[in-house]
Amino acid sequence: MKKKFLLSIFMVAVLAASSVIPAYGASGPGRPENAVPNGVTQEQWDRLNDVTIEFDELSDLVRYFNPGMLNTTDTIYDSLDNQRYIQEEMNRYIMDLKDKADELKDSGATDTAEGMDQYMILSMTVKGMKTSAEKMGRSLDYLNRSNSSVQSNISRAAKNYTYYANQVMISYNSALANRTTLQKVAELSNAALEVQKQSVKQGVSTEAAVLSAQKEVLSAQSSLLKLDNTIDSLRRSVCLMTGYSEEAVPAIGGLPELDPITVSAIDIEADTAKAIGNNYNLISKRHTTSNHSTTGMKDKEARDSEGEQNVAITMQSYYQAILQAKSTYEAACISYEKAILEKEKSDYSIKIGLLSKISYMQAQMSYFEAESEKQNAYDSLYQAYDTYQWAVNGIIMTSEQ
Repeated sequence: MKKKFLLSIFMVAVLAASSVIPAYGASGPGRPENAVPNGVTQEQWDRLNDVTIEFDELSDLVRYFNPGMLNTTDTIYDSLDNQRYIQEEMNRYIMDLKDKADELKDSGATDTAEGMDQYMILSMTVKGMKTSAEKMGRSLDYLNRSNSSVQSNISRAAKNYTYYANQVMISYNSALANRTTLQKVAELSNAALEVQKQSVKQGVSTEAAVLSAQKEVLSAQSSLLKLDNTIDSLRRSVCLMTGYSEEAVPAIGGLPELDPITVSAIDIEADTAKAIGNNYNLISKRHTTSNHSTTGMKDKEARDSEGEQNVAITMQSYYQAILQAKSTYEAACISYEKAILEKEKSDYSIKIGLLSKISYMQAQMSYFEAESEKQNAYDSLYQAYDTYQWAVNGIIMTSEQ
């Protein structure tokens, strides 16, 4: 049987889980002490804390509970707070110097040359520091705006973490779907072994056939054990990326249903334009200077053009991946419908005694394989569509732009 459960996605997921997330959060979802953040309704917050991880909740779970995301946000805001503290200290120091200058003037000390020199030094210092403090204040005010580079970096980090969380959850669902099939394989292998043992007793089979059946049983059990380990690893990764503690065992939901009309309505040209405009790497490159020289400006234009072409090429490859996955899924659906008919036929045949137990088991196995292939094909289609949509929103992980 083919065991395709998006190995490429799984590798990305494992790398993501092992490299971008440092540790479990101290206060993850599902805990009563969590305070409702600003801009979030109680209903939304209750849903995030209901100890069930749904695919459409991943972005919010990452934003509010992912330890890596929280660490990134805290580091950025701590830096801003430090800068704000420095500015406030500068303002206090400026006021002190201004008070000293005013005291000199009010006391008449400026009537002497020495006193006037001290006053002028204090006044010039106050003026220079005030300019610097005001400039720092304007910078901090800008950095706290919703469209500032700081907020852009936070948004980018959140999207990166959510992207990886998506990949892990897709892999988890794919592996889980394959477990159903492998479980049936193990059950049917055991049943086939018992049939072979009975056949030996009846003299219509051989010990070699029994040994072969035993090997099939061991192989099925081994495959099931390996898949269970993979499922457990992916489950832990999903929990880790959404901030759950190591002891928590939240339910993990399935993938959303992808509307075929939505897939068919994709506008590659419009989406490519959006992807180029939203791509974080390109935005960063656009903000780099050209040294204000003719050569520098030409080099910058060339780099920007090359980056945009790379994004366009990537978008085209993602679009083709969707079309291929859609075609594969449609074929798998047809095969599954045929398998249902064959299963119904075998169910009737075994009922009226026209089919042997071994033949019936083989027919059952064909059905479960077709069911698994259909689910795997859907997971591949959803993963291709999800990757495409992330690219539209500025996140491309697989190539340099």
